[in-house]
Amino acid sequence: MVKTFIKLLYLIGTVLIFDNLSAQTSGIVKYQKIVDYGIEPVGKPRWDNYIKNLPKEGKFTYQLRFKGSESVFEGVPSEDSPLDPTVVRALNALPLLAPPKVKIEKIYQNIEHGKRVTEIEFMTRYFLVEEDLNQPKWRLTSGKKKVLDFICTGAQLDTKDGIITAWFTSQIPVQFGPDYYFGLPGLILGIEIDGKMNVLASNIDLKIENKIVVPENGQKISKSEFEKTVGEKTLEWKKNGTSSTKKQTRGK
Repeated sequence: MVKTFIKLLYLIGTVLIFDNLSAQTSGIVKYQKIVDYGIEPVGKPRWDNYIKNLPKEGKFTYQLRFKGSESVFEGVPSEDSPLDPTVVRALNALPLLAPPKVKIEKIYQNIEHGKRVTEIEFMTRYFLVEEDLNQPKWRLTSGKKKVLDFICTGAQLDTKDGIITAWFTSQIPVQFGPDYYFGLPGLILGIEIDGKMNVLASNIDLKIENKIVVPENGQKISKSEFEKTVGEKTLEWKKNGTSSTKKQTRGK
């Protein structure tokens, strides 16, 4: 009974220390992320032959800014290399040949309030998709990996896209990560999808004092309402065989 009580006190103390350190931590992480362009065959010989040898994905720069219980994840186009002109032409033609794509601009997360706001462009319109944060059901693994100068521990998550492995470091005691990933006892520096590294930290700066701002560009809408809108517009596109979506140069 005494041992159990001591363990409970230790656990509570650890959580309090972690939360206190997390509240004091501010920084920026740069990531290299592999993005699927969405360039696929559509059953039209001229198009299918044109894209046959084109790269179907590319590597782009993203950044995660965090402070206290808030974070924002977004792309950094100014740090990306120019795309191959043939890829650009394919991406420009894609809206006329495939259903409209959802383009995520920013992901804001507030762990303390359990809220997420995603700024999304869809068919030339901007939306602010609001939803509650649900704690992911991570399971820790015995795996270790060094990313930059930090020792990371593996944690896995079963999703519809396969097994996600997050590599997080308790040396930076914040619960944030790239994209929608969060909820581990340390900053997530890498994401693997079915064993393939999809996102990997390239630089970390913990000396920057961030000001985190909730995205404001777009129509506020719930996740279910947005999914309904996407479904309706996609069905409309399939019936009409065209789309008014603006050209995209960064993939999905």
